Amino acid sequence: MKHLSNLTFVPVVMAAIVAVPAAAQDGAQEGPYIGLSGGVSLPSDSSNSGTFDAGVPETDDFGSIPEGTDLAWETDFDTGYTISGQAGYAFNNGFRVEVEAAYSEYDVDSHEGLLVGGANIDGVDSAVLTRGPADAGNPTVGDVLADGQGDVSNFGVYGNVFYDIQTGSGFKPYVGAGVGYQWVDVDYAPSGVEVGDDDDGVFAYQLMAGASYAVTDTVELFGQYTFRDTTEDADIPLTLLPATLGVESQQSLLTAGVRVRFGG
Repeated sequence: MKHLSNLTFVPVVMAAIVAVPAAAQDGAQEGPYIGLSGGVSLPSDSSNSGTFDAGVPETDDFGSIPEGTDLAWETDFDTGYTISGQAGYAFNNGFRVEVEAAYSEYDVDSHEGLLVGGANIDGVDSAVLTRGPADAGNPTVGDVLADGQGDVSNFGVYGNVFYDIQTGSGFKPYVGAGVGYQWVDVDYAPSGVEVGDDDDGVFAYQLMAGASYAVTDTVELFGQYTFRDTTEDADIPLTLLPATLGVESQQSLLTAGVRVRFGG
């Protein structure tokens, strides 16, 4: 009986697909639309780099750090999430234009490779950063950085242009690109030590590829890959050190969503 019910189910599904209104299965329809999507953010590692804005005086245990000294380290991120909303207009020649508001967030996994003036100090007593007294019981800089606490969040507004490839059916692959402005909020707190917690706004761009399927003549589902990056690093003033750090926020985004068309 189970096999019989499965065989019965197949033609029912096929009939439902055939029954989708013809308007949803043919060429491009002109008119406005809104959309909502969400998915996962796969952030690239950040090669943080910056300089000391002021000099750090020497102590009995550590030498001075002059103003302008280079500062850098690597940060690895965990997989995060993203949500976005879109409002656009589709033309009957396959092109679409839209405005998108997008948010993403991901946690820090770990930091490593702290360079000061080009020298790696991961093996140095962490008191070199706090300017406290050196002690054999203190963790090293590398130990502190390895416990990567904190997160990065991004909110951006983009203007996008897409081209839907017409297939004569409800299935349409598409490609697109967009430019916009993104606010990057960085919280770096390795081992619970607040190193930097601030935000900066930078210009950003994105490249998209995906496919949509028309469920009805007004509703379509879509899946999309987005590569998003900023044109420059977000400059974050540090709290532990008198320095400003440039943080990267490059992401690959895998999302799925729904669009609702009006008019046409």
